[in-house]
Amino acid sequence: MNRAVFTSWVDALLGTDRNQRVRVKQALIAGGIYAALCVIMGLGVLMGLVEPLPVAVLAVVVLTVSALFYGLIRSGANLRFPSDPALTQVQGFFCVLAACACYVVAGPFRGAILMTVMIGQVFGIFALTPVQARRMATLGVSGLGITMAAGAFFDPLRFPPRVELLNFLLVVLMLPIIGWLTGTLSAIRNKLRHQKVQLENALQQNRLLATQDELTGLSNRRHMTTLLVAERGRQQRNRLPISMVLMDIDHFKRINDGCGHQAGDQVLQIFADVITHGLRAGDALARWGGEEFLLMLPNTTAEDALICVERMRGQLAARSFEHIAPKLTVTFSAGIGVCTVDDRTDAIIERADRAMYRAKTAGRNRTVVA
Repeated sequence: MNRAVFTSWVDALLGTDRNQRVRVKQALIAGGIYAALCVIMGLGVLMGLVEPLPVAVLAVVVLTVSALFYGLIRSGANLRFPSDPALTQVQGFFCVLAACACYVVAGPFRGAILMTVMIGQVFGIFALTPVQARRMATLGVSGLGITMAAGAFFDPLRFPPRVELLNFLLVVLMLPIIGWLTGTLSAIRNKLRHQKVQLENALQQNRLLATQDELTGLSNRRHMTTLLVAERGRQQRNRLPISMVLMDIDHFKRINDGCGHQAGDQVLQIFADVITHGLRAGDALARWGGEEFLLMLPNTTAEDALICVERMRGQLAARSFEHIAPKLTVTFSAGIGVCTVDDRTDAIIERADRAMYRAKTAGRNRTVVA
């Protein structure tokens, strides 16, 4: 058979969503167990052990409900119940009812029917909570207990009381144990799921710490170095210049000493926010160290970079810092270095750094192109 045809048939039967496929498979396995049970009951009819009419009615009901469960899950209607999308509790309840009915109909081999309820409990191992597992075990014990007691009371010839007592003791022994195991595995599963979430959060936090400056939220020096390597690779293809701008907040030590380190941190955060809002898609800003920031402007000439930096200077000048300290103004000095295809990245940053210091020497609050 053509593999593509086979795959399309499987997709038609199980669907394509991974989680739904698992639920559909479980429903089909349960349906297969019910079908096998009906076949065994049919063999009992052929052997003359049970009456044909009750078996036929039971088979129609069981297989119809089983097909209904498959249809609900395959159609996605089960997703309307997010707390139990596999319909495990409903299917478990039906399993108990079916087992009780089979127990009444099965005749002399009804003891084997007890396995049906136990299989239903096992199906809930990966879906039921500890409380739900105990509830399901209680339902199984109660349902079968009432069925056995009613049979022994109303038809003691078919349901000898001593035999029913032994069968009930077997149910009392097995179902609570399976329910306890189901609940224990469920608790372990929930703990593992919680630990997985914690691990994912920790990994995400570590990624941020490895790439992001904690105070400003900008890229840190290490991440900017990675971005520069990637951008230089693109530059080899498009042959366009990259402008590097090194910016340093003027008199930052004076702000720190006069207003306190908390005020200095606020200044850094506001500065980062102002510059970030002036960036284009593809531009990158990083805290390079202390009060120094490195701005990467791809596909940008020195003239365009100068226009961009001066626009940012105007935006910073319009920003009020009065809430940090009275009459506080913040300015910055900047140096621009243009990187061509043949230039080394560290050499261009060094040129931008020297240009920035020339801007400081010339009186600060200005930009110098290397």
